[in-house]
Amino acid sequence: MTNMRSWCLAYSLKNKIQVRWWMTVWLKISAVLFLLVAGACSNSANDDNADNSLSEAQQVLQQFGELQDYFTEEAIQALLDYEDSGRPVTLLQLMSITDDEIFERYEEEAAALWESIGASERFRSEVFEQLIGDRSLDQSRAIEFPNIMVLVSAIDSPAFIDLMNTLAAASDDHVWVLGEEDPLPFTPSGSYFDPALQNLNRDNAIAVVEAANDGSRDLGLDSDPEAIIDMVVSDAPGPFWMVNLIDHYEQATFPDGRDTDLSGAEADAIYGNAILPTLLQFNSLPELVMPVAIVLTDEEIKWEEAAIVRYASRDAFLNAFPLNPQADEALIFKEAGVENTLVYASEVPGTVLPAPQSGPLFNFRYCEVLLFDSAGGADLRADVYNSMPLSDCPQNLWDALDAEQIASDFSARAAALNGIRFWVLDAIEAQLPPGLPVIENFGGITMRLAASVDLAPGSGLNGAAPYEGNFVSRNTVWHYVAGRQVYELENPDGVRYRMQSFTRGQDPDQQLVDLQRLEQKLELPMGWSFHVRLLEEDSELLTVEGIAEVIVDDLGNTYQRVP
Repeated sequence: MTNMRSWCLAYSLKNKIQVRWWMTVWLKISAVLFLLVAGACSNSANDDNADNSLSEAQQVLQQFGELQDYFTEEAIQALLDYEDSGRPVTLLQLMSITDDEIFERYEEEAAALWESIGASERFRSEVFEQLIGDRSLDQSRAIEFPNIMVLVSAIDSPAFIDLMNTLAAASDDHVWVLGEEDPLPFTPSGSYFDPALQNLNRDNAIAVVEAANDGSRDLGLDSDPEAIIDMVVSDAPGPFWMVNLIDHYEQATFPDGRDTDLSGAEADAIYGNAILPTLLQFNSLPELVMPVAIVLTDEEIKWEEAAIVRYASRDAFLNAFPLNPQADEALIFKEAGVENTLVYASEVPGTVLPAPQSGPLFNFRYCEVLLFDSAGGADLRADVYNSMPLSDCPQNLWDALDAEQIASDFSARAAALNGIRFWVLDAIEAQLPPGLPVIENFGGITMRLAASVDLAPGSGLNGAAPYEGNFVSRNTVWHYVAGRQVYELENPDGVRYRMQSFTRGQDPDQQLVDLQRLEQKLELPMGWSFHVRLLEEDSELLTVEGIAEVIVDDLGNTYQRVP
């Protein structure tokens, strides 16, 4: 009789739930069928499994078995009374798991049930740091149901009852909230890497945080400083997600005691609008924002909002907040608006990458001298001398070099200075030409002949024309390690060029960390684009038959074509 009771439950709610237009039409056409169902509902009062003394909400709760104490009759009744807008509803689950093996069985059962009713799991994560709050919840799931009717029918099914009993055996604490997500006009993406935060031990991390704190600011909302230190120490390169539950003050309460007419929710909204440019700066954005319509679990705090924010990396979060004093002005409104919150830093399976084990050349400093052929002609060809590995090109010696004098000393048509440069790859595998290496000294900087290059038409004696192909004679393999962030240009035909090194030749202040937002500085030709990617596995970039096609951008950074 359980299936019949589900029909009866749906029938008894028909005046409470506004169904979608197609369901309304179907109800009108099927009036006779519903009269039969109504009769069946009347007869079902004699069902041995039914207890007429219980409300509908109590009957639903009773089926939850050991989990029923986690939910409230008020919440279940609100679920049954929920007015269907025709939009999908999202159930956000935060759970504390005590038995991984049983929880794995729960996940399998849940996947089968969601698929059978047209629901889908739109987010899952595993908590790695508990930032704010005293509840050790370690798993989060967001389940999207096509509409409230589907959810109401699902909870009154035998499969859902079995699911709840399995979850009860696998867990000991839960927070479940339901709502309709606010549509977001963007999809968060991109990566972020800060070389200054790599390879730090705990003492280094504490020093970094203290330097940003300067004794006059805290990390806000009673966040756990140990969790922040752990994130500074971690070199994990992949994205992570902050899962938030929020309860607002009725009236905004500013730390400085200022008078205000703002509600807590209004103050928090001001924070959200103010912090958005900072998030964008670090390739980070909200992925889910949802006003909470129903708090299903028995909560001391009645949560009002749920949010999941994707951060491009731990580096991105640290630079956006704990290490960024400029964020404090916005955070004042956050603290004024939020009375209670739970915040969990979590990782999504499949996005967790190993921290990059930097090769010997990553961010290695070097410089080059180009000697152009003394013969005339329209085509430009140059021998390229590279300071690596013989010298790191001391700045004082580099600044003293005179290109005209070098050209005269070496009887070259012209000489060009190419530096200071830094590799963004990890290692180089090179096949050296036969014979002894050609070594020269340029103003005290020892260099070796590394390659010869045929420059693109339009290039001058000062260097290559931007975004035009130059053909370099060398046999090399560029190695990039898993977890490395790489920077690529793509031309209108879809051909990709990966950065091999950046230069301070035109922008003396350019740093490795600036490359993530390089597109903002480049004057890209029509149809060209700049991309930042995170390598999920080791990658090699090879020359083709002893030739590498190399281009430079308008700042002089160099890229090799990806075959």
